[in-house]
Amino acid sequence: MRFRLPQRRLAILAAAILFSLSFEPLPLWFLAYLFVPVFIAATSGLTFKEGFRSGYLFGMVISFLCLYWVVYVTIVGVILLIFVHALYYAFVGGLLSASTRKYGASGLILFPFIWVAIEYIRSLTQLSFPWVNLSYTQAANLPIVQLSALSGDATVSFFVIVVGILLYLGYRYARQTLRASLIFAVALVLYAAAYLWGVSQILPVTGNFKVAALQGNVPINQKWQPGGLDRTFVNYDSLSKAAIADSAKLLILPESAVPAYLYYEDSYIAWLESITKSHNVDLMTGALHLVRTDDAKKHFYNSAFMFTPQGMNKAPYNKHLLVPFGEHMPYAEKIGLLSKFREFVKTKLNLDISDFEPGDSLSTFLSNGKRFGVLICFETVYPEFVRNLVNSGADFLTSITNDDWFGPTSGPYQHAVIPVFRAVENRIWIVRAANTGISEIINPNGQIIAKTKLGETTFLSGMIGDRLPSTPFRAYGAVVSKICLAVTVLAALFLVFSKGHHD
Repeated sequence: MRFRLPQRRLAILAAAILFSLSFEPLPLWFLAYLFVPVFIAATSGLTFKEGFRSGYLFGMVISFLCLYWVVYVTIVGVILLIFVHALYYAFVGGLLSASTRKYGASGLILFPFIWVAIEYIRSLTQLSFPWVNLSYTQAANLPIVQLSALSGDATVSFFVIVVGILLYLGYRYARQTLRASLIFAVALVLYAAAYLWGVSQILPVTGNFKVAALQGNVPINQKWQPGGLDRTFVNYDSLSKAAIADSAKLLILPESAVPAYLYYEDSYIAWLESITKSHNVDLMTGALHLVRTDDAKKHFYNSAFMFTPQGMNKAPYNKHLLVPFGEHMPYAEKIGLLSKFREFVKTKLNLDISDFEPGDSLSTFLSNGKRFGVLICFETVYPEFVRNLVNSGADFLTSITNDDWFGPTSGPYQHAVIPVFRAVENRIWIVRAANTGISEIINPNGQIIAKTKLGETTFLSGMIGDRLPSTPFRAYGAVVSKICLAVTVLAALFLVFSKGHHD
């Protein structure tokens, strides 16, 4: 199954559409297995340059179809994201083409290593945006998600590619009935074995501590208007009282629930303290944070603040991993030209690029004898960062976000399933509070035991429990990703310095 132009381009478009449709909110996760054979057929046997171009086209299409909603955050960001993000898939296409050109069908062995390696590389720099990992297509396929406990969600990506390769080979040898039947049988047995193993890993869990995620549903265009801060506080004060009446011991407010530099707002600090002191509860909220240093410089942070009956915890958690082009200009602090470009975009073009700084230390908060870590928005997409937070002593995790930035698009639905993988990887409870939704409580099996709808004003309460015994991922980290990276680098070097190709 090999195509020529223009059929090859149509096949690449078909692969990109299949890939894109397999993500939330559509219940079409099985399409992820079908994009693989189409992608292979469209790139197999090409030169590296031809494969690179095909992969780049694939990357541009899926970036547009899956990440179009970034335009709600930043126009500059979505343009740069589409062109930069596509480069990762260009290298997938190029390396896969070079491998199959040299070794024929045997070269497909490298495909899962290449794919996982590129996903891993994509998470390592300030330009990182590891949002549409292939693994996330399987969020609704919970038994397969359990594979992520072994070595992170990359294990699921690797598995999907392997099954897809077998489907490709079965189709390729369709005229050889026995051979094709054996290949399809191997694919079926492999999938069934992984599925049944996953089912065996989903064990009963119970909760012993009641928490509540408050979903204020405050639109961004209202939050920052005159009087917006007071309206926001009245809203959350009402939700807090309702959650307390439901016996919640910890109230979790979303990212930037307080639209102000909270540390300097004494009246609102007093308001929040009055809730915790009068009702003997704990409260954690997202807010902005400003630090002025002795050299008169201002440092801005996206932060989370903790309140207990004893008062406000003076040391907030400052978000570590910032959204490129949305919350900061990548490498602007190191490259003067980029810093000047950021100022030009903000002042001359009147376009928004925030200049938050990353936090520099992991910190956890204590509530009712349980220690918990905070993930602010984008941080949920980094498995090893979450692992480090759990290993720093967190008994459970909270994830706070303001997905109103994404509008009524697929973005909030894509974002809401990512914590499912973090829960399974670490066998830990996660409570997600989103300003406009979707708020969730996720157990260590990755099961969403309660969730809200998008765009409703409400609170979500439920019992959570202790984290489960350690997983291979929690103990050793992203071993599969690092092995795939090493194999891919060695294979790429070999392909560059070797000659000849498969006929």
